[in-house]
Amino acid sequence: MVPAVESRYSIPVALATSGMHPVLVYLICTGLNLLVIPIVFVGLDSLAPFLVKRYEWARSFFSWALKRNYDKNLGYLGLALFVAVPLPATGAYTGTVIAYLLGMDRKKASLAIALGASSAALLTTLVSLGILSLSGLFL
Repeated sequence: MVPAVESRYSIPVALATSGMHPVLVYLICTGLNLLVIPIVFVGLDSLAPFLVKRYEWARSFFSWALKRNYDKNLGYLGLALFVAVPLPATGAYTGTVIAYLLGMDRKKASLAIALGASSAALLTTLVSLGILSLSGLFL
């Protein structure tokens, strides 16, 4: 549940050190990563009003972000794809913050983030097990 690395780090470490079955590692890491979604939404609900009330830069930023338009149909797909990229800072934390800032429907955004995080965790698991190789992508 560490921001920026999330399951992208915990899955390889767990597979290398714990001796746990890969499916169990995937399920635990993905489940914990999905807990981030409601926690971040609730945290932002508490923090954003305080920041907006106290700081002009926060008021300007939140106002600017909420005015951004996104394609109502493709926005959720884009969010899922963004979170599905198994790189640091593209996970559930960042996806939830983006959804909050854009004023996306929380249920739909949560589903998109969950699909993306689950996909990234699966990809990370497969690469960690050597079932899938990413080396061909960088040559």
